[in-house]
Amino acid sequence: MHRLIALLAIFALLLAACGNDDAEPADETDPTATVAAEEPAPPTTPAPVDDTPSDDEPVDDEPAPEPVDEPTPEPVDEPTPAPEPTGEPIERPEPIDFSNPAFSSADKLTTAGLGSMFFGMTPDGASEALPTLWTGGPEDGTPRCYLLAPANGPSGVVVTIYNSSIERVDITNPNITTRSGASVGSTEAQLHELFGARLVVTPYADGSGNSIQYVPVDETDVDYRVIFETDGATVTSMRAGRLPAVAPAEPCT
Repeated sequence: MHRLIALLAIFALLLAACGNDDAEPADETDPTATVAAEEPAPPTTPAPVDDTPSDDEPVDDEPAPEPVDEPTPEPVDEPTPAPEPTGEPIERPEPIDFSNPAFSSADKLTTAGLGSMFFGMTPDGASEALPTLWTGGPEDGTPRCYLLAPANGPSGVVVTIYNSSIERVDITNPNITTRSGASVGSTEAQLHELFGARLVVTPYADGSGNSIQYVPVDETDVDYRVIFETDGATVTSMRAGRLPAVAPAEPCT
């Protein structure tokens, strides 16, 4: 019995050994399968992607470019456009009637001026007030002080422009008088009768006559004068104006 069991065991071991020789080893790898696995797979083309944003998806706005400081262009002088016609008539100044003199016997010489011309006026202002046009003007090198005369007369009236305004008027015309009636041709005695103690008499150095000043008593007129030049007996010329322009015997000196 024990022998039979041993034989069966030996027979079983033989069968198992024969079965293992016929079967392929489990851990060996098919060389064909290995080569096939090592070959690279052909590249695949990716499906196109639709980048168009849908209405449902938010769109990221691109950042705005930073401002660039551009150089400021130089100003260009453009021609002034001509005014458009309005259709309204242009008022033209009335022409000056040169048949009437700028000054007459009705215009009186005072410490303030002559007629409607007052000291401190500009020549243009006086020209409109009279009315008149002026003759004369500044010479080379004398823009500060110069002489003018009314184009429509009368003769014997000369205006001194000092620092751009009328500061003095010289009279040799006997038809023009002061408010009190003194004029060229009046006597020194008449002057004293008219003005009395308000006169200051200064004899000429050569003894040929006198310079007689009328000095106002009002404080507002302290810088104004009326001055009569005489030959020692009668008035040869007279002038009025503001200091310092009125002081010299000759204008602009």
